[in-house]
Amino acid sequence: MTPRVIVFAKAPTLGQVKTRLARDVGEARALELYRWCGAAVMDQLRDDRWQTWVTFTPSDQREATERWLGPCARWIAQRDGDLGERLSAAVDAAFAEGPGPVLLVGTDCVAVTAERIAEALRSLSTHDAALGPAYDGGYYLLGLARPLPLFEGLAWSTATVADDTRHRLRRSGATWAELPTERDLDEATDLVAVAHRPDAPSWVRVRLSQAP
Repeated sequence: MTPRVIVFAKAPTLGQVKTRLARDVGEARALELYRWCGAAVMDQLRDDRWQTWVTFTPSDQREATERWLGPCARWIAQRDGDLGERLSAAVDAAFAEGPGPVLLVGTDCVAVTAERIAEALRSLSTHDAALGPAYDGGYYLLGLARPLPLFEGLAWSTATVADDTRHRLRRSGATWAELPTERDLDEATDLVAVAHRPDAPSWVRVRLSQAP
């Protein structure tokens, strides 16, 4: 079965994305960065070695999300509920298609490249899961070779998400591989992660060059 990489995406709407970053750089620049980062991630994931699915929210925003991210193998509206319920539903839909592996990523980390996906897939050939932790305590990638009970009741958007996930993996008797820790683009201090990229918005490089 071809691996499935599921990208979680929120439609790019002014004032509705990157709200923490927007408090520092403004809503327009936060939206610009969000659009750039998501498009970069999708471009990096186009590869014949796997299928890329997009699961999007709100459910009536497929057209806007598709204009932003471009073509993929499948579009799925996110179900209602908290992030754990939405992650669980996406995993269930993917495994309903056949055996894994299944990988979950977002649109917030430009380190999600084809090379990183390939690294995760190699890990999943010998482990039940692959975890890509983020510096903020969450994760930017979770790969599963088989369904595992990981999502219900987690304290999402906290600094303990990755550790809580490790605890659940351990409790379920699963083996997992750790990928390099990377940075999501959520705060102004995270902009350093993309300052070296020539395709990043020019104001990012200007801002960092002017920092004390």
